[in-house]
Amino acid sequence: MTETSTHGRDHCSTLVRRQDEDRWLAAQYAKTPLKKSLLALAALRIELRRIPAQVSAPQLGEIRLQWWREGLEAIQAGGPPRAHPVLETAAATMLADKRWAAHIDAAIDGAARPLYGEGFSTADDLAGWFRETDGALDAIGALMAGGDEALADAAAKAGAAFAMAREGRVMAPKLTEDIVPYAERMYKGAAPELSKAETEVAPALLHLSLTPVYLRKGERRAPLRKRMKLFSAMAFARF
Repeated sequence: MTETSTHGRDHCSTLVRRQDEDRWLAAQYAKTPLKKSLLALAALRIELRRIPAQVSAPQLGEIRLQWWREGLEAIQAGGPPRAHPVLETAAATMLADKRWAAHIDAAIDGAARPLYGEGFSTADDLAGWFRETDGALDAIGALMAGGDEALADAAAKAGAAFAMAREGRVMAPKLTEDIVPYAERMYKGAAPELSKAETEVAPALLHLSLTPVYLRKGERRAPLRKRMKLFSAMAFARF
């Protein structure tokens, strides 16, 4: 392993551990190749989601999103990665496979919405946005792990429910009363399909099993409960 790839791998792991512990914990159950891919995917999500807070105008955010789009397209075409640890890591993982291009494009397109300060009018609107962004990336995770299209679709639905449960009440406080029942219905609809996942596929989905924890606890942290739930989902396919 080269010094560059080692640096990129460590960067992604540290970034995800600090900013998305749920996905970091879930990835620890994966074998090394899938683990690196899942951490690169989670790091990409973080990079896309934090762009609105880093720019002073929507046009600048659009430029950054296009930079990521072009950078990912380049490695999917077999070219060298741009000088960024997440792209360098992605180039050495399954994330470089062009089969995920449509899902990545959807996530990048969706990431532009917060740049313009657009709120969410209904829980359905919020769920649709989360499915386009987080859900699209969770679908990639399921496919990278070897899941089929049915599992990827369930991961996209559950990914939207997970994001609503974990972040929805902060992003759309006026919809708080609607978010919990809506996310609960979405998750219950997807959970049976998630529970069919093979053992080697499960680490790509484990973080989604925390949806009920967030629905019950809201924004309060429950570290022990989270770890117990992840272990249960992995050991007994209890989503």
